[in-house]
Amino acid sequence: MKVVEPIRSAEALARCFEIAAAHDSKRRKGDKLSWELLLVMGFNTGLRISDLVKLRVKDVRGQEYVRVVAQKTGKDTRLKLNRGVRRDIARLTEGRGGDEWLFQSRQRVSGTKFRKAISRQRAYQIINRVARAAGIEERIGCHTLRKTFGYHYYKQYHDEVGLQRILGHDNRRDTLVYIGITADEIDEKLAGFSLRRRAI
Repeated sequence: MKVVEPIRSAEALARCFEIAAAHDSKRRKGDKLSWELLLVMGFNTGLRISDLVKLRVKDVRGQEYVRVVAQKTGKDTRLKLNRGVRRDIARLTEGRGGDEWLFQSRQRVSGTKFRKAISRQRAYQIINRVARAAGIEERIGCHTLRKTFGYHYYKQYHDEVGLQRILGHDNRRDTLVYIGITADEIDEKLAGFSLRRRAI
């Protein structure tokens, strides 16, 4: 089984945001699903897709923290939303009701005017389309957002313990393997390693 990879390149990440924003600018009237918001939340919180799609607008707009009970683990999670993310959330949810799903589908709850949240499968389709349009060839999946967050958080802070806590992993080694750091470090070391017969 092939492993889903983080997006390591800052340039590729920038292209992803540009593609998502361009898509959002062409949305039909009444379509409230923001691809850019999905990337903002996924790349900046490290939350699993299963937890992201359960958020409502009021859970994040005007909030300093996002709080979830992780669907997979049942752990209570509280993550700070930095100022830039809070500005993006405010901009991308402007005019929306607080009780609406943050990532709202076009599908309605049977017999009502209320819309459903997007599915994990729909989130995957969006992430995959954005990544492919950005020229990313690595294997992409729902965990790409979470792994990308983890990869760049680690590269910026080298804080294994903090990242382990954010991602809810049981040990640091699992965290580094999950975000692909171990493989990167091995590749870097092997690139500079050489045992050869010396020239005579």
